[in-house]
Formats: sequence, C-alpha cells, structure tokens
Amino acid sequence: MSEYKRGTRVVVNEDLPGVPEGTPGKCGRGLGFAIKRYRVRFDNDIEVISVAHSKLVPEDEWPQFLARRAREEIEAAQERARIAEARAAAAESRGLPAASTDEPAAEPAEAAAADAPAPEAPAADDGGADPRLAAILARSKSAREATGVPAPESSPAPAAESSTDAAESSAAEPTPAPAAEPAAPPPAPAAAPERSAPPSGPERVEIPEFVPGPEVDPDYAPAANRVSELISEARKDG
Repeated sequence: MSEYKRGTRVVVNEDLPGVPEGTPGKCGRGLGFAIKRYRVRFDNDIEVISVAHSKLVPEDEWPQFLARRAREEIEAAQERARIAEARAAAAESRGLPAASTDEPAAEPAEAAAADAPAPEAPAADDGGADPRLAAILARSKSAREATGVPAPESSPAPAAESSTDAAESSAAEPTPAPAAEPAAPPPAPAAAPERSAPPSGPERVEIPEFVPGPEVDPDYAPAANRVSELISEARKDG
C-alpha cells in the first residue's frame, strides 16, 4: 500500500458526511501507522480531518476503479446465480421441492417427530404392570387374611371445589375490614438540661510567690568554653 503524499489529488469512493461518493479533493497531512488516514479538503469546500486510505482513490485512477468495481459486482452476481442453480439441481435429484433447498434437513426431522409414538400413560399402582410387584402384593394380602388383619380402606379424596364456586362464595361472604388501631401519642419533648447559675463575683486566682534563684558571679564561665572566655575577656576590657 503506497501512501499518498501531501497535495495528492484523490477521489472518495463512498459517501461521507457532507461529501458524496465521487467528490475529488486534495490530501493533507497523513496520520496513523497500521491504518493510514489523511486530512482531505474536498472541492465542495468541506474538510474531513480523518479519512481512511481505503476510502480514497487517486484522481487519475478513478475510471479504472469504477470499471473494476462494476466487474467485481457482475462476477459476484454470477457466482450467486451459479450457487442457486446448484442447490436447485441437488434438490431436484433428491426429490425435494425447490423452495426447500435452503433447509433440506428440516423435513426429515419433522417427519421423525410426527412418526414418534406418543408417550404412554403411567401405570396404576395395582402392580399389574410389574410381575414382581404383583407377587409382593399377593403375598401381603394372603398374610393379612391369615392373621385376620383387615385390609386398609382407601378414603376417597375430597372433591375439589371449582374456581367459580370459590369465587361466588368469596363474593357472597365479604370479609370484614380490620379495625383501625388507635394512633400512638406523639413522644413528649425532651427536657432541656438545666444550666448552672454564673458566679456572683469574679473568680479568685492564687498567684504563687516568686522565689529568687541563687546568685551567679558575673565573671563565672564554664571551663573549656571558648565563647564564655571571649565574653569574659570582653567584660574585663570594658
């Protein structure tokens, strides 16, 4: 991919905001590394700051670009027609209608689902379906008869009330509204804290008595102290 130099005349090969396809213009500064983009000022006085390299064609190659694109569109249409003819021929050889060539596997699946037997209802709990269970029930019955234990009687299930009867009964017997609870009294405001009375007179403050420290000789200076020696010499000279 050869880059366009600054000032190259180009033509845009697709519509841009404010710039229709086929509008010529002049390239400006290039931007980007992997995907090159350009600043282009078109002849309709619109400047686009970022146009991809693939959307620009040199102005002198624009007629060849249009011819090549038209040829590619024709070849693509011919390829689609060839694929459609091949699918129609394959469907005809398999005895399928031409309309079902896009989804040939759908009909066998539907036919298999239609031919599948319906699921059987669950067997009753009388043990007739399982011979082992029937033998166990027979032995249990004979043991009860030998010991004189009566067989358990199965109580019939209560008839379920229909939804309409339930709705009518609920409508005929209105439920009483719950009694309103008395509102709780508002909490009493908290009492303000009592403030202590200010003192009647000024507060008495005790001042400690001043204790003078020991007297220091004005010529005193600690040993091996050069600063103190200089101060002492200065005092003596004065």
